[in-house]
Amino acid sequence: MARDVSERILAAATAVFAEQGLGATLADVAERAGVGVASVYRRFANKDDLILELFAGRFQDWEAQAREAAQAADPWEGFVRYFEQSSAELATDRGFRELVLGAYTATAGWARGSAPERLNELFAATEASLRVHHTRLVRRAQAAGRLRADIEPTDMLMLTMSVHATLSLRAAAVRPDLYRRVLGVVLDGLRPARTGPTPLPVGPLTDADLGAPSAGPTTAADERPARSHGPGHATSRAAETAVPTEHGTDGRRLDGPVGA
Repeated sequence: MARDVSERILAAATAVFAEQGLGATLADVAERAGVGVASVYRRFANKDDLILELFAGRFQDWEAQAREAAQAADPWEGFVRYFEQSSAELATDRGFRELVLGAYTATAGWARGSAPERLNELFAATEASLRVHHTRLVRRAQAAGRLRADIEPTDMLMLTMSVHATLSLRAAAVRPDLYRRVLGVVLDGLRPARTGPTPLPVGPLTDADLGAPSAGPTTAADERPARSHGPGHATSRAAETAVPTEHGTDGRRLDGPVGA
């Protein structure tokens, strides 16, 4: 029974974080799993522990993809496949995207009152391994004459962030594939020479996609900062404000951003 509850919590967290991002609360996860918030806290001391449990394996998979790409028989095909695959995974999982890119754009850690030491260790270990694979990936593609000579391995981070900037557009709600168009332009620009532009994989934004400009500030969940307490019903927020624990009711929110 306990294992079944844990599996339900992990499945719910996977879905909730993918949809809402890491600003979602543990009350949101508990509601999706059909359990009480106390059941989540009995298994995970805070949100960072849950995030680590969910995504540690994803980081290992990411490293394996980079290693495989760096060893590809065709260096350029390996480069393109890796860029496309990693971009797709980040684009389709908001929580994973916030975790990966947030390590470079904001302070990591989503749990109140505790330093994200284990998350930082995961970031550091993964980054060290990826640096080795990215360097080999870039240098092999350059040696084959398929990648611009002025590109450095660290450029891959900036290029990745530029591709995923499209996901902040309101139009991304109806055109989640837009990142692929930007990725197509980026990959074409990385070639040292070509006889003509490569056809882009998806069409451009239309006026209908863009819609009318917002009349004022939005409170939509998708536009809240990643470090905020994410979206949730009023009942979910109230449930998490007073978290039942084995020691009684604690009125402090336990899973908010560090320093909030």
